[in-house]
Amino acid sequence: MSNWKIRVGGLALMVLGGFLFVWSVKIIQSEWPQIFVGLLSVFSISMGFALLIMPLDLHEESSASD
Repeated sequence: MSNWKIRVGGLALMVLGGFLFVWSVKIIQSEWPQIFVGLLSVFSISMGFALLIMPLDLHEESSASD
């Protein structure tokens, strides 16, 4: 995958996580589904942030040193 696709995927995961968080707080009234959707939103946001800050030039450096 190219670098911009990974970055856009990370941004999309962060937006999805934010949407899930707002949905779990405002709309879901039951306790356990609210907890599970809230945890899924935190997981989505953290994975999206990790994709945004992940260094992507490691493969290029290793092939250049050979």
